[in-house]
Amino acid sequence: MNTYQNHPLAGAVDLDSAFNKLWYFYKKYFVGLYIISVAGSLLTSVFISGLDLSSLQTTTDPVEMLETMKDFAGPYSLALLVTLVLSVLLHTWVMERPAGDPGFISALLKKSLFALVPYLVAMIIFGVLTVMLVSIGIVLLVLPGFFAIFYMATTGLFLMPVILAETRNPLEALTRSFRLTHKNLWANMGWAIVVILILVVASLVLGAIVMLPFTGSFIRSMTNPEEATAMLEMTRNPVYIGLSALTGGLVTPVMPILAFLLYFRNRGEEVVVEVTTDNDASVKVEDLYPQMPDRE
Repeated sequence: MNTYQNHPLAGAVDLDSAFNKLWYFYKKYFVGLYIISVAGSLLTSVFISGLDLSSLQTTTDPVEMLETMKDFAGPYSLALLVTLVLSVLLHTWVMERPAGDPGFISALLKKSLFALVPYLVAMIIFGVLTVMLVSIGIVLLVLPGFFAIFYMATTGLFLMPVILAETRNPLEALTRSFRLTHKNLWANMGWAIVVILILVVASLVLGAIVMLPFTGSFIRSMTNPEEATAMLEMTRNPVYIGLSALTGGLVTPVMPILAFLLYFRNRGEEVVVEVTTDNDASVKVEDLYPQMPDRE
């Protein structure tokens, strides 16, 4: 897709139209988004489920706990890498799937691969900036800390669309993301906060549904501290992992869709002047200004 002016997520001007476009896109392209989300969640769980977190409760020695946590570094790093790849695939799918071009799958994998390293570098820098701003906000007052969290969360939404559609330079992508965020700062943050709150509520409801078959283990772990390991064992249960992946796949695609809603909305407000080398259609200074009405 060479131009994204006709993308289904382009053109949202208010929260109502944004929700309509989000819901339309979610329903129409649900199958592909859901498969990617569930597959990524299952793969992440494979790496994490092998960790024996209960071993941290067997000692209070900081040195032994540190040594145990070192063994967790590898699996957690792989899980984070899978999460990163999942995010890139979902964003690329959202951007390119409506075009319906032949060889879409190969193009999807190619673009995702090219965007992976720049996104990783940008996310590392972005993470450091986020920790610094949030820490400063919390030290000053709690409220500025919350503002910093939502501000950086909104800015982070623009990062992947910018890398896919404009530049693979991590620093340029970060700068561009902050610029787009400030085009409609309060509206952008408002959209992001509303959707995040909805997702939090939906995740809590889905999490409660997943917990139903394991209510006994949950009650035992809450009422008897000695049974706390029952919760840890539950998270390694294949049934629990499968149910979590199936339900989590319902909400995971929403944020990439929101990211492109915001991106297209703020990018669409920019005025782009096309310069041509054709002498018969050269750009003149007066072409950049609106024509004044003729006086009678």
